[in-house]
Amino acid sequence: MHTSAAFFDVDETLITVKSMFDFYDFWCRENNEYDKLQRYMTDFRSAVKNGTPREQLNREYYRQFAGVNYKDLEEAGKNWFRGKKLDSELFISSAVAALKKHQANNMFIVFISGSMHPVLSPVANYLGVTDILCTPLELTGEGIITGEIGTPQTIGIGKKEALINFCSQKKISAADCYAYGDDLSDIPMLESVGYPVCVGKYTELARHAINQRWPVI
Repeated sequence: MHTSAAFFDVDETLITVKSMFDFYDFWCRENNEYDKLQRYMTDFRSAVKNGTPREQLNREYYRQFAGVNYKDLEEAGKNWFRGKKLDSELFISSAVAALKKHQANNMFIVFISGSMHPVLSPVANYLGVTDILCTPLELTGEGIITGEIGTPQTIGIGKKEALINFCSQKKISAADCYAYGDDLSDIPMLESVGYPVCVGKYTELARHAINQRWPVI
């Protein structure tokens, strides 16, 4: 019986790439939409420069998939990861080692990410992870992506909300849980558990973690 959980952000915590952008590059190239990819990245960089909130950037990303069949996205996610897992530098070894240790201790292992299920699922399967908290995509009755997302939006404070909801559903205490993150936006999630861990030793989050006396790996 599981009595606690270890929550892992994914991008730049367990893997070295930002899965959303890496996958979108793959998706556009596979579908010969090079111009669409270039336009999106140009608009994204401009939005970041202008200080657009992360939540809005996240929503705009998923609007790129409006009209796509969800099953096609799932298949593309598998194909994307099939190529990525051959990269010897894809996984962050310290975080994966921590994940495996928690698995050996019979804990819930949970991905918690602003990315989407079709992209995260192949990574989770590879690592033996069954629980994924991620951005919920809205679908039509025919399984077509609308381009809008549901709640909670699993970035920033939304990660904390998703974590607390998971603990409540599983009847475990967040105070007994671990959480791993790499970015300042992960602080609400990290503060919500008894054992927060920063991944990456030379980041803004690492400086914060040292001040808080959190482990840094």
